[in-house]
Amino acid sequence: MECMNSDWLTTGETASMLGVSRQHVVNLCDRGELHFSLAGTHRRVRRADVQHLLDPGLTREQEKSLWLHRAMLGPLMIDPNAVLDLARENIRAWLPQHREDGMAAGYLKQWLDVLDGGVDDVVESLTGTDEASCELRQNSPFAGVLPDADRRQALRSFREHWDHEHSAA
Repeated sequence: MECMNSDWLTTGETASMLGVSRQHVVNLCDRGELHFSLAGTHRRVRRADVQHLLDPGLTREQEKSLWLHRAMLGPLMIDPNAVLDLARENIRAWLPQHREDGMAAGYLKQWLDVLDGGVDDVVESLTGTDEASCELRQNSPFAGVLPDADRRQALRSFREHWDHEHSAA
């Protein structure tokens, strides 16, 4: 007659979610790769930890890029025309440096479409966590938007955030 909180899973339930054996879950727990609590002699795993294994989220580089692009929201909101014009100028300068049929040129052309969509589309791409937004940010035309001192401060803040949020991982 066991009453379990739905936030906690048995090793069998965890195994089913992960598509592995119960013993594999026990091994993950014993190696410290999956946090657990004991309910008597039985391991219980937080559902959130299992979800993290299934979808680990953004990589460090993707999160750093997201952080920097979020920092650009201030200048974008204060003077959208200047920021969008600078991005267009960067694209015009960079496109000739890449093969017409290459991936970099493809991303720059996608950015032109985003810029043509206006500020709301730009904000969505700058802050989205979907795969397309992550890839676009890796080929960002927003160089020069943030003053160097602001960029360095944003990177320092990111490192502190990352170290704090991921220290237990």
